[in-house]
Amino acid sequence: MNKKYTINDTVFTVIAIILSTLFSIAFEGFGFRTENIILIYVATLIFIIVKTRRLIFGFISILALVFVFNFFFTEPRYTFIIDDPNYIVTLVIFAIVGFFMGALTNRLQLEINKSLDNSKKLELLYSTSKSLLNARNKKEIISTSKKYLSSILNCEVIFYFDGIYKYKDLNELDYDKYQDYINYAISQNLVCGFKEPKYYDLDIKIFPIISTKDIKGALILKSLTKDISKQEKEFVQTSILNIVTAIDKEIILREEENTRIEIEKEKIKSSLLRSISHDLRTPLTSLKTGTSFLYGSFEKIDDETKKSMLLDINNETSRLNDFVDNLLNMTRLTANKFTINKKIEVLDEILLDVYRRVKTRLGNKKLNIEQRKELIKVNVDGQLLTQVFVNLIDNAIRHTKDNSVIQVNYQIDQKNIIFKVSDNGGGIPEENITSIFSNFTSIETRKEDNYRGIGLGLNICKAIVNAHGGKISVFNNEQGGATFEFNIPNKSK
Repeated sequence: MNKKYTINDTVFTVIAIILSTLFSIAFEGFGFRTENIILIYVATLIFIIVKTRRLIFGFISILALVFVFNFFFTEPRYTFIIDDPNYIVTLVIFAIVGFFMGALTNRLQLEINKSLDNSKKLELLYSTSKSLLNARNKKEIISTSKKYLSSILNCEVIFYFDGIYKYKDLNELDYDKYQDYINYAISQNLVCGFKEPKYYDLDIKIFPIISTKDIKGALILKSLTKDISKQEKEFVQTSILNIVTAIDKEIILREEENTRIEIEKEKIKSSLLRSISHDLRTPLTSLKTGTSFLYGSFEKIDDETKKSMLLDINNETSRLNDFVDNLLNMTRLTANKFTINKKIEVLDEILLDVYRRVKTRLGNKKLNIEQRKELIKVNVDGQLLTQVFVNLIDNAIRHTKDNSVIQVNYQIDQKNIIFKVSDNGGGIPEENITSIFSNFTSIETRKEDNYRGIGLGLNICKAIVNAHGGKISVFNNEQGGATFEFNIPNKSK
């Protein structure tokens, strides 16, 4: 019993008796009858029990009020002697009535307190259930449950799970000491430990947690100074049901996500195989057809035709080489092994190499690459940056109208070098702009070969630019075409 509260309740009781006596003396002066004064004392008794919330103060108050009434309001006054037997009967009835009213008031107060406590627990249980519904993983489920249970039970709450849902509150419990008890509680699905029939003298209480998804664990109460009440035990059991529901939900969501990922993987594999077949078959068919024709008719065709066919074979071989590079880089990217090797490069040399690699593919299209007199150096992976330009220009060659012009420009500021690869060949449908840098994106064109194929080039461009610390974007320009813009941090100085 708290000493501070006992002193405060005692002082309150004494003051209440003194004040009620003063009021009674004043009321007697106004001519109130003795039974009315008794009612004042009855009201004082109820007030004391309600305020102190302890029946012992009610019993003490009954005795005190009886003696005070006898001293001040029975003849002879200001003594504890009673001459009139009627007063003895009155005082006895007052004591009996006071006793029963005190007991009933105290019981009512206890029921009110119990109701308020249950209301608080229900509110916490609702908050716990709501929070658990929003919990996304094991860590959130456990931390939420510990928070609410600790606030109700006033003890340490520890969680233990075994198997695929393995979890331990490390440094909070000597698991080697209690492991057999925990295993028994889980295997028997029985509450064990502190003040329980099984392992009564144990200093922890173990509640088993069994999930429909075959998750097994325990909720352990530690540092208990007294046994929890029946209602608190029911609260724990209800909380465990909510925890099990949350765990099952989290596992189901994880399984659904894994299933979705597997389905996506299968779609990607199918798309990859289909697209690789498409992108390999086209150049290989051209190579086979061209070389077979040259072999069979070498003496019959003129030199210009031979040169033209060899140029076509060279172009298809270059495209095939670029495709293989993109495919290898995509493999590194998905395996998280995509790395860059930066060194100081001369920008004009990179752009010149780009022009050499794509010039034979231009056909009836024109490529203009900006040139400057000053020597510009950049800190990049030259081979990968060349691949970015080749992919973007090749993309423009494939998907622009005849006689289109492709322009490569750049500008330099204090932080970045900003490159633009633009064309005037028809632009990109708005619905494709947001997804154009994704793997396996195919854009319909007006050519006989309706789709761009595997769609790796732009995704690899994005990966390379990001690896350099830059960003890439695309938009339709005012010239009626598309502009791919990307920046590389200018750290060469």
